[in-house]
Amino acid sequence: MTRKVRVLLLWPGSEGAAAGNFGVPQLVLLGTYLQVHGGADVEIRDLAVERAFGAIDFTALLGGDDGRGYDVIAFSVYSSFDWLKCKALAELARAQWPDAVLVAGGYHASARPLEMIAEDAPFDVAVVGEGERPLVTIVDSVRGGAPLRKVVLGPEAIDDLDSLPPSNWSLLGRYQKIARRVASQAQVYLSRGCPFDCAFCMERAKRETSWRPLSIERAVEEIESLHRFLDLRTWTLYFGDALFGMRKSWRRKFLEELARRDIPVDKYWLLIRVDMVEDEDLRLFGAANCGLGFGLESGDPRQLATIRKSGRLDDYLDRMEHISERAREHDVPWGANIICGHPGETEQTMRTSAAYMKRLFANPRGVTGFLSVDPFRLYPGSPIDADRGHYERTYGTRFHYPQWWDEGDPEFLSEWVDPSAELSWSRREQLQDELLTPVLASIEGNFVYRGKAREYFLRAVRDQIAFGSASRRMHDFGRYYAWMKYTGRARQAAAERPEHTALADCAETLRRAVLAKVGAQVGVALDHPVLEAIAVVPRERFVPLDEVAASVRDQAIALDDSGLATVSAMHAYARSFDLLEVGPGDRVLDLGAGSGYGTALLAHLVGAEGRVVGVEIDPALVAAATVALEGIATAEVVVGDAIDPTTWPAATRRWTKVTVGFGLDDVPDAWFDALGDDAVIIVPLGGRDSQRLVRVRRTTHGVVREVFDPVRYVPVRRSVAVKPVRVEPPPPSAPSRHLPVVD
Repeated sequence: MTRKVRVLLLWPGSEGAAAGNFGVPQLVLLGTYLQVHGGADVEIRDLAVERAFGAIDFTALLGGDDGRGYDVIAFSVYSSFDWLKCKALAELARAQWPDAVLVAGGYHASARPLEMIAEDAPFDVAVVGEGERPLVTIVDSVRGGAPLRKVVLGPEAIDDLDSLPPSNWSLLGRYQKIARRVASQAQVYLSRGCPFDCAFCMERAKRETSWRPLSIERAVEEIESLHRFLDLRTWTLYFGDALFGMRKSWRRKFLEELARRDIPVDKYWLLIRVDMVEDEDLRLFGAANCGLGFGLESGDPRQLATIRKSGRLDDYLDRMEHISERAREHDVPWGANIICGHPGETEQTMRTSAAYMKRLFANPRGVTGFLSVDPFRLYPGSPIDADRGHYERTYGTRFHYPQWWDEGDPEFLSEWVDPSAELSWSRREQLQDELLTPVLASIEGNFVYRGKAREYFLRAVRDQIAFGSASRRMHDFGRYYAWMKYTGRARQAAAERPEHTALADCAETLRRAVLAKVGAQVGVALDHPVLEAIAVVPRERFVPLDEVAASVRDQAIALDDSGLATVSAMHAYARSFDLLEVGPGDRVLDLGAGSGYGTALLAHLVGAEGRVVGVEIDPALVAAATVALEGIATAEVVVGDAIDPTTWPAATRRWTKVTVGFGLDDVPDAWFDALGDDAVIIVPLGGRDSQRLVRVRRTTHGVVREVFDPVRYVPVRRSVAVKPVRVEPPPPSAPSRHLPVVD
């Protein structure tokens, strides 16, 4: 008897549109088809759900339950975001099972099939489009003793979806008992294909775009069979079709039957076009317990034309407003998604779109809808990807990293696009927050849907607000500046950074969020001037470009690779400047100024009547500090040896207060000779692992010091042979408060 071919269908835990849904129905359909038409022994593994069992042992997983492994391992490269993950997993699979046929399928594999089977790629077969028939071909090749290697199969679309065997949900039996623990929304497919040609969409990568549904009886049976397997009470169920119910007669008969069956889901959720929905459809959707998702894309008719939405586009937007009114009457929840920064977008189209959204969601009678906002992402296989030159020539679009899926930062790089000659990535990001965050923030208060799954939709509203939070935006700014540096545009990025008001606003919001913790750590009240200085002085200007995101955290940041120059943690400055008692009118010397951040804080504290000069030995850091301090008339950083007073600015040696940003064994005599008897110095003294923050003064009775917190500062970068000043031992009552060790 011939041994059955063993097949593993692997879902990597997609970061794409299918993320967070239970069921991987596309793999269940493939597995069922292989069992019936290929005679294969099939298993499905969903790595997103596998994590619920603990750390994943991928070697053991590839061995199967009996350790004998698989003849065919098929990876669902569903999204381009999954490519590097699937490639890495396939390389592990190739090392463990060198004779297995490794298959790549999904949207990304369909868009870039030759990349899947390149000489240095681990895959043997790339499947374009629907996978049922190609996978049977692969299984037959293994059974016949001539496994396929380095070939592309497909497209081989299935015209009659009823010819597919009913989904065998028991293929997910491994996850049945934990399903509710890992997800609250399940997924099924009722149709395939979308004949429309939106410019951003990957659907055409599958090569077959005709709309093909299951028969109504089969479609409802797919839902009922999943309910028997999973028990869909308390779940939402997502119809994962690219386009639900394109044909009116099918759509209405299906909704009538779905309402009649009364399957106890919390809510059905589906994607449909605005221009397909009529008043009668809304009544039927309400009766069938459905919520609607619309790819609205923009509120500007010109931009809709650029996106290649079809039909009369002014009427298209009017239709959305009509749907909103009727949906409220039938208590039908809905969501509209728009894209910001699609190629061709301008500031004016963004403003027009935002005004439309404000009107749509500010209806005084309330709305049953919510808004989701996505930045444009360049997807391989989309019409835009196929003709990037057109957008570059016509609109001045700039695709900064068009092959982003090959890099380890796809989240940012996929979105790093200047939409037009007049709208850069950073300006688009600023406008998106400025124009649309207020709209998003207003929706929950005007959301009048009261039916089942109300909390489900409110979570979507809140998730959108969180997606636009200051921390999320700061992450994006950080990646932008890092990639500007990595791609050789550091000079341009440094020049624009001081003018980037959106970055400054976002950074200040996040700094203020940590001030209470910083104040408690160093023992100062929240209204202390030093904390206000930390809040308003833009620390993000004083750190390396690839550390912009870290600038809002209370941590030290290295200024170069030497380990000898840092921007200290926020609380280190707060403690030092509090002990130094810096105030309006003071003249402060900042020794070891680095990139000038401490100098800028001091300038804020001394005000217009004071003066701050930083001394820094590294000319490159002085140059950076000069740029960052531009516009602050009371502060500067100059090149000099902080240890040697003869290198300090000749005309400005009489300083009342001095702060030191590096560790010393003792204070040089020459400092006091240069400073005079009324100077106060805050300095870290001691070896690197035993430093204390010390306040040093020279009085008529000699030099005395007060010893405070244990700290850890970088060592001095130049040693000068000068006689250290003799200091008096600290009095027994010298204050000492604990401060966590910092660089």
